[in-house]
Amino acid sequence: MALIDKKLVTERETASYKFDRATLELVRSYAEFIGSPQEHVVNEALRYLFRKDKDFKKWLASRDKSDLSAVTETPEIAGKRKGPGGGTIPAASKLVGGTDS
Repeated sequence: MALIDKKLVTERETASYKFDRATLELVRSYAEFIGSPQEHVVNEALRYLFRKDKDFKKWLASRDKSDLSAVTETPEIAGKRKGPGGGTIPAASKLVGGTDS
């Protein structure tokens, strides 16, 4: 049995969004705080939002899109680790080929 789990590689697509300057600075700062790329912060923050929003899950189900919410419930969510600030954060794979600046 391997001591290190195999890295979970998921299919990625590129999207471009404009953020308020203050929001972007917070994303940059949070990425620095946890030692991960900015793309990882945005991806995990959105996945967290989608997991927690019960009304959104109902809305997806009413439009036969409930299979989309399963995307946020990956096995890596079950294993949690402590973040640098002591809070629990989901263990997730790093981005493949992303930039962090």
